Amino acid sequence: MKKMQLLQLCAFFYVTVCSQIEEVAISPPGNEVFVLAGSAFQFTCACVGSCKTPQFSWTRATTDSDGMRTKNSTLKFSNVKIEDAGRYTCDAKCDDSSEKKLKSVKMTVYAFSQPVLVMPSILTENVACDVTCSVDAFDHVDSVHISWYLGSELIKDETQQTLDAANVSDTLTLTALRDYTGKSLTCEVKADMRNNSKQVSYCLDIHYAPKINISASSSGMEEEEVVMSCRSDGNPTPTIEWERKGELWPKNLHRHAQGNVTGRLHRSNQGVYQCVAKNVVSEVKEEMKLEVQYGPANTSIQSFPQQAISYGVQLNLTCLSDMYPKAKQYIWTRIPDMALPKEAMVTNSHLIIDNFQEHHQGIYECRVIHHSGNTERAFYTASVQAEPESKVFTQMVGAVAGSLVSGITGGIVAGFMLAKWLK
Repeated sequence: MKKMQLLQLCAFFYVTVCSQIEEVAISPPGNEVFVLAGSAFQFTCACVGSCKTPQFSWTRATTDSDGMRTKNSTLKFSNVKIEDAGRYTCDAKCDDSSEKKLKSVKMTVYAFSQPVLVMPSILTENVACDVTCSVDAFDHVDSVHISWYLGSELIKDETQQTLDAANVSDTLTLTALRDYTGKSLTCEVKADMRNNSKQVSYCLDIHYAPKINISASSSGMEEEEVVMSCRSDGNPTPTIEWERKGELWPKNLHRHAQGNVTGRLHRSNQGVYQCVAKNVVSEVKEEMKLEVQYGPANTSIQSFPQQAISYGVQLNLTCLSDMYPKAKQYIWTRIPDMALPKEAMVTNSHLIIDNFQEHHQGIYECRVIHHSGNTERAFYTASVQAEPESKVFTQMVGAVAGSLVSGITGGIVAGFMLAKWLK
């Protein structure tokens, strides 16, 4: 009998010793915990000791309730409010034991408003501007720490003492670069260097002036297809237009979207064209000169004198042709298969013979060679004009009359001399 009682006593002592709670711990640790209003938060209660199945209860000092008993030991706040501030107590007991262990913690709720960014509506490349981050409505906050981030890069750190101020702000001077486009500018506000923070971000869109790139040939042959292309990389995306400087746009050249021009060239298209790119930042123009090559065509030889050629006159021949640009080469020959007279002086489109004689006669050819390789020929027949028959007859009558007169005059003189000798 005594032995059985002894065993029961040992068992009770074992259970009591092995089911003790030595201490209760609350996480996060500390006698006072600061929690940001509006955040999600939880306290976790745990016991130190040999109790395998502890039971927990959370109570708030301002209520008469013993709290709700929970097995997961957590007290959760999905959205902390100012009125949630107070002292909270966790009591823990093991199994059905009436012995409790208690632990209390004070939750202080601090608050400040969501930060507000004030910045220009348009950010322009290489133009400095001020961006202000402000925050107000403080509660249980002695100071705030304001940090600025560009993307993930910290670009400015500033601590502001709030004291009794109703509003705290910090200004960042930002010089915008086009590479910032798409990056977030973030203002982060922490109270008293605590972990919780509030942020406000703005996705940057940097505006910059258009930069024009023209892709087009500066010259082409008449009747060839032409393509002129203009591109620009401005932000916002610029409008692109083609204009003809100082003149109306030619009907045979067609302007398309995206800055393209197509058409078949005509000599009248020659001139200065400009691409105009425009956005809210700037209007930019870039010019190109279009040359239209054509010819040779309508080639001819102009002569001086324009009528009959007489012996001894100067013959001046000029080769004319409709073309652009000027001929690459003029080649003068005399046909068929006769070399130019050695007296002929040739200078490009001009051929001159100072003292025209019978052996200078012939058919003169001018061959025009264009830069494109196109050629065209023109011919001129140079010959001495024969004298009219009436003029020849007059000269013969004059010669006979002259002879008769000479004969009569000679006979009178001879008779006079003979009569004088007979005396």
